[in-house]
Amino acid sequence: MKRVLLLLLLLPMLMIMLTGCQSEVPAPTTLRIGLASAPISLDPRFATDAASFRVQELIHCGLIQLGEDFLPKPSLATSWTHPDPYTWAFTLRKDVQFHNQQPVTAHDVAATIYAILDKQLASPLRAGFSAIEHISVLSPTQLTITLNKADASILTRLNLGILPAKWAKRDHIAKKTMGCGAFQLKDWTNTTLHLQRFIQNPKSNIQNIDILNIKNPVTRVLKLVRGEIDFTQNDLPPHLLPWLQQQPDITMTHQPSTTFSYLGLNMLDPVLKQEKVRKALALALNRNQLKKALFADLPTLGETVLTPKHWASTTLPLTPFNPDLAEKLLDEAGFSRNEKGYRFSLNYRTSTNPTRLRLVTAIADAWQKIGIHVSIESLEWGGFYARIKRGDFQVFSLSWVGITDPDIYRWILHSDMHPPKGANRGRYSNSQVDKWLDAAAISENIAERKRLYALIQQQMLDEQVYIPLWFDAIVAVSGPRFHGFIPRNDGSLSPVLKAYLD
Repeated sequence: MKRVLLLLLLLPMLMIMLTGCQSEVPAPTTLRIGLASAPISLDPRFATDAASFRVQELIHCGLIQLGEDFLPKPSLATSWTHPDPYTWAFTLRKDVQFHNQQPVTAHDVAATIYAILDKQLASPLRAGFSAIEHISVLSPTQLTITLNKADASILTRLNLGILPAKWAKRDHIAKKTMGCGAFQLKDWTNTTLHLQRFIQNPKSNIQNIDILNIKNPVTRVLKLVRGEIDFTQNDLPPHLLPWLQQQPDITMTHQPSTTFSYLGLNMLDPVLKQEKVRKALALALNRNQLKKALFADLPTLGETVLTPKHWASTTLPLTPFNPDLAEKLLDEAGFSRNEKGYRFSLNYRTSTNPTRLRLVTAIADAWQKIGIHVSIESLEWGGFYARIKRGDFQVFSLSWVGITDPDIYRWILHSDMHPPKGANRGRYSNSQVDKWLDAAAISENIAERKRLYALIQQQMLDEQVYIPLWFDAIVAVSGPRFHGFIPRNDGSLSPVLKAYLD
């Protein structure tokens, strides 16, 4: 808290110091966006991080696009039919061009998907397309995808950016690409990614976008207030938001996102494999107090991964804050307090991110009040994530980012999805849940899928497989030149396409 107060006291001084420097006059039709992390790759076959995917949405276009209701809508494909569980037939638009002026055809779509399926290319997306057996190109605007097994989520995954066939045969090149989206890649320097308008929109006068990698959140905020960037979204310290709202000509909007924060638990651990212990850990957390104190009360509490607006989501009762019941459950589980007042010890792994560390410290304090000794171990992101993936943890904090497909439950719960194949990092195993997940993955009936996912979500909560926290907030902050950006719950940058500059 002292560090936060000191930072707030120093901000006006830093502003005065920066005001004395000369800032470059921005081009009237160039939007400058500050991101906390640069994209890892502009190749749609290799995009797995949020920054890469969001920038690629501006550059690439897919067969379909997902609406805010998370259902597929036409994009390259004008229509499609699904005559049986193994067949998808698509009709493509005739008027779409790549940024090199070449038309987008069914051959390009097939080449891009086949590249992902190529074992030698080693695309991280390959598992999601493994149900595809064959692609038949019937004409430049017609193709049929044949599956080797029913996969109800394959259509959702076809929002993948399409490359020209010649590009799809190339190896991975992170900083070069050829798309068919509204903006094309102009160049990418060490500090800035430059995009240029390719498809005009009468609602927007933005002709160029400069995307700057500004890791330090305070620097990003100061550059926004000073006019060196026009827009930033997320990755802002919550304690700076009240100060930012008071600045003239700054507009801040927010809404619940699809990013779900949670605590992961090792289900093979001798202590945590007991359900009563896991429930006690959840009951001991006052989530309302945590989000108010640490996140400006912006997150929205939730019990499951999918947002309430998702068609496959189900309404679950919120886990209450009840430390007395938590202590009772720990006593019943056979963990009474020792002479020092402790029941057992837990190792809590996290990254070195300051915001994460503050959250972990508060959670550890809550658990220590019910008699659990908590040791916090913070690691640089690479080392931390590597340990989590191989199951080397008792407890950890992470978020599921931008989840749109209910097949996420198979990815994180199925007993066949232990890393490295999937993301069941806690090594959860339940044969009945596996059956539900398998059935939901192939069902063609959306009502039946919704019923199955409701059972899965309820069981996930009943067994306290994870400890849910909340849906993080999308916080979009604009400077005085930038108008018309309406944030989406998935954090997409696509609303830029209809925004404009004064």
